Amino acid sequence: MVIGDDHGNKTPLDIKEFEVEYPSEYITAVDGCYDRVIGSEVVVITMLRFKTNKRTSIPVGFESTSSFLLYKAGCKIVGFHGKASNMINQLGVHVVPFTE
Repeated sequence: MVIGDDHGNKTPLDIKEFEVEYPSEYITAVDGCYDRVIGSEVVVITMLRFKTNKRTSIPVGFESTSSFLLYKAGCKIVGFHGKASNMINQLGVHVVPFTE
């Protein structure tokens, strides 16, 4: 496991954590929204929601009309990569096939 640095602006919103019950629970998909926000000259990710083989997290952030889904059938998400400044600009995932 590699712990990365925090990303994003500090806001008055509460910090929300989503813990999985590894190894019996794993992330299967991430969906979210993106938009241009005040203070940013580029499109940024405004909301993330995680889906596991057992449940779905509450959305973190603000929904908008533009959305995305990171998912590959038959696989679980084992890592993340992306691009960020003071906000997350791009997000991708690393996947491996299920082994049950």
